[in-house]
Amino acid sequence: MNSINNLTFVTLRLLFDNYELHLKINNMETSLIEQLNDSRYNLIKWLTIGWSIWVGTYIAKDLIQYQLILTALVWVGLFGWVVFIINLLKYLKLKREVKSDSLLREALNDELIQLNRYKSFFLGFWVTISIIGIFFGISLFVNIASLMVCRITIYVGVLSVLIAWLIYNND
Repeated sequence: MNSINNLTFVTLRLLFDNYELHLKINNMETSLIEQLNDSRYNLIKWLTIGWSIWVGTYIAKDLIQYQLILTALVWVGLFGWVVFIINLLKYLKLKREVKSDSLLREALNDELIQLNRYKSFFLGFWVTISIIGIFFGISLFVNIASLMVCRITIYVGVLSVLIAWLIYNND
């Protein structure tokens, strides 16, 4: 009888140790997933900032006539472009790393993320349609350069998708 109790104790001890090890592994995976999710959020945030500075100054330089301000806008726009490109490359690298690991891909591309991505693009689509409608209404009364309309429409459309993604995924 004593050997059965010892065997039961050893079995329970092994099960408990295995459970504790499993919890540590799961906590480590959860920690990694949270870090990658935070990293993705920060990269999208800096992509948004870089895009808004880069393209915003590109649009503004066509509206301003003073040479000194134009020079400053070119440098600010260059800074925005660098921020955008660096974070785009980091985001693509993170996406490639996540794509190669099936567990991370499942955890970081779950139904909520897919729904938030869909809602962001849906909102961006309607913002783009609205901007086109606004410009169409304005064009009935004022002559607008079509290149400027295209630039502003793309700028606002992309910016609305990025900002919506940040808002929907802010948890």
